[in-house]
Amino acid sequence: MPTALDLFERHQLAVFRFLRRMGLSPADAEDLTQDVFVRVVQAMPDYEERQMESAWVFRIARNIRLDHWRTQGRAPRSEPLGDDLVAPAARVDGLALDEALERLGDAEREAFVLREVAGLGYAEIADATGATPDAVRNRIHRARMALRQALGPGDGATRASVGREARRWIRT
Repeated sequence: MPTALDLFERHQLAVFRFLRRMGLSPADAEDLTQDVFVRVVQAMPDYEERQMESAWVFRIARNIRLDHWRTQGRAPRSEPLGDDLVAPAARVDGLALDEALERLGDAEREAFVLREVAGLGYAEIADATGATPDAVRNRIHRARMALRQALGPGDGATRASVGREARRWIRT
């Protein structure tokens, strides 16, 4: 059974990036990342090893984000993503991607970000979000189609490049 420290070391950066890509400021994402792992420690007695570890951690992160939006009021991100998430060589393209991500619906953006940031599989995303794997597949497909359309052919937004380039921009 993993310890809370193991889970923190494996998932902390991905949780932070997930929260940032879902529209939280760097300060809020950092605070909520800490809250996620406090909740992980509290929930460890209920953790069953047969659960998908990543899905379990991201379900907690998702619930904390939703609670935050309910209590604080959801406000759109007013600032572009900073250098903490976008590699210098990809800054212009990364900002275009960020703007395109902002235009996605919450369900599509969440599924896409969980897939590309956290590297979760369809079943894990379904477990984390309470959706079916088919619904997750559809959401990711719609997100990729919308991103390709938003980025346009001039930006090299081919079928294969949207996911690959998003992973490069989001994970660096």
